Amino acid sequence: MKTKTSINLDTKLIETVKRIATNRGTTQTEVITEYIKQGIKKEPKTNKTKLKVLVKQDPNASIDDMIGTIEAPKGFNSVKALKEIRKGEY
Repeated sequence: MKTKTSINLDTKLIETVKRIATNRGTTQTEVITEYIKQGIKKEPKTNKTKLKVLVKQDPNASIDDMIGTIEAPKGFNSVKALKEIRKGEY
């Protein structure tokens, strides 16, 4: 699921993002998303949102990269959550 948003960025920063995206053959959105994810991984747990549903992970990431990225509340029913996702009820 994606959300469209508007943010104000420094001109030199966006020029750098454009250059990185062009050199990688990808989009500016993908570059910004990648860097935001890297920054969030470095944040303490107290600053991270607890997710109810599973998120798509990087297929190249090792299991060590994923440890602690998602914390479900006690009593979390993964089967029920998966059914809700499939029905679009999340």
